[in-house]
Amino acid sequence: MLETLYEYYSTQGLRPTYAGFGGDAELSKYAELRKNVFHRLMLPPVVFAGKRLLEFGPDTGENSLVFANWGARLTLVEPNPEAHPYIRGYFSKFGLDACLEEVVAASLLEYSAPHKFDVIDAEGFIYTIQPTSTWVKKLSECLERDGFLIISHMELYGGFIELLTKAIYQRVARDPAYGAGIETAKKLFLTKWDSIQHTRKIESWFMDVIENPFVRRKYFIDPVELLKDMHAGGFRLYSSWPNYRDALAMQWIKAPLSPEHEMLSSISFIEQSRLSHLLGCKCFLPGIGGELSDALASLVSITDELIDEWSPDACVSARACVDGIDGQIRRLCAATGDGSLGAASSVLAMIRSALQLMGMNDTGQLVEFCRTDKSFISSWGMPNHHAIFQRMA
Repeated sequence: MLETLYEYYSTQGLRPTYAGFGGDAELSKYAELRKNVFHRLMLPPVVFAGKRLLEFGPDTGENSLVFANWGARLTLVEPNPEAHPYIRGYFSKFGLDACLEEVVAASLLEYSAPHKFDVIDAEGFIYTIQPTSTWVKKLSECLERDGFLIISHMELYGGFIELLTKAIYQRVARDPAYGAGIETAKKLFLTKWDSIQHTRKIESWFMDVIENPFVRRKYFIDPVELLKDMHAGGFRLYSSWPNYRDALAMQWIKAPLSPEHEMLSSISFIEQSRLSHLLGCKCFLPGIGGELSDALASLVSITDELIDEWSPDACVSARACVDGIDGQIRRLCAATGDGSLGAASSVLAMIRSALQLMGMNDTGQLVEFCRTDKSFISSWGMPNHHAIFQRMA
């Protein structure tokens, strides 16, 4: 059984981020995308100038090059030694060797820091290390007081569409008329994949999502629990995308700040935003009760179970959850920003239709649905969440 995401990528011979930058223009284009990420996270590039940055899991070093261009001094911890020549080749090619202090072949938990760092970056894989408290403790030991920790993770509710996609694939792959493999995935999802701007082939996405054993509910992080673990580990939330902070709070700017109060306020805001994360569109709830919370949790759990075993009864139960969610958001008058529930209702209707087709014996209709349904093609949820935390005294 694979225990780490690195092991999965190694067995697949997959370098998930390698872009093969040919020159400055390609790197500049990529750097602009990264700049947009940090603009949303309210951490401008100038913050990295002259800072000692520790990056875990850089793969072939695309993000590392951007940090170096922003003036950071880098220590890169990449467990796959086969990626190291790509990293060193990149830094040499773009004249950034002086910014690269060390490349270490170790996992996050194996690494022994020779000193503390100003910034730590651990994007893309951190959710696969469980329990969360283990990596929180480790990163706290490596980070200077007031230093920044940058992470990204697969979110519990935002990853629902990923689970639904995997469940659809497994339902069709079990049909002898189709079978498992990339050709079945293309029949189902190529139209959806080609509807977005991407820099890689569907084969890479297929291995990274559909076949990836870590894209499952048991590994997804609930940000409510994340904030509790980070607070217990001596961190406070600096920023996130999507937003975890209570953006509607109204108080005097000079009022005392309590990290615990900030955490509790953020938890309430996250709970009210869960449906937005699941649907991938604005659907903010003025309040959230047990009935809606239970329906959301059940929908995610049942869909995850459908990946392992097809069950018509489970499809019926999941559709009942969708109906309950739809009724609740209408009763609560969810805020969608467009004066109606149009986008949210459209995605919920799509999920209901997909579950209904999954419960039938005719997989051909399910394949046609995936190729033609506009809402399915355009819906991706909000699986990848980014957050920056600051280490407290």
